[in-house]
Amino acid sequence: MSKKPCTHEYLAASESGKVLMCRDCGVVHLHLQNISMRFDAEQFADLAALLTAASKKMAEQPRENPNLRPKLTLVH
Repeated sequence: MSKKPCTHEYLAASESGKVLMCRDCGVVHLHLQNISMRFDAEQFADLAALLTAASKKMAEQPRENPNLRPKLTLVH
């Protein structure tokens, strides 16, 4: 194991969070508000593919219109 400190490279950042990577050790850091996760590069790529597939599926399906939901009707 290397005793050299990690050098983090920003891969992406937005209001939602940021993704950094240390190319020396191959660890990807995902920071989302108060959650931080560490992945090896392959695990992160698998997670990214999973989230991409879910995002595409969400985009394909129309969003529910709250005004079209059935309303409760009281019958006496």
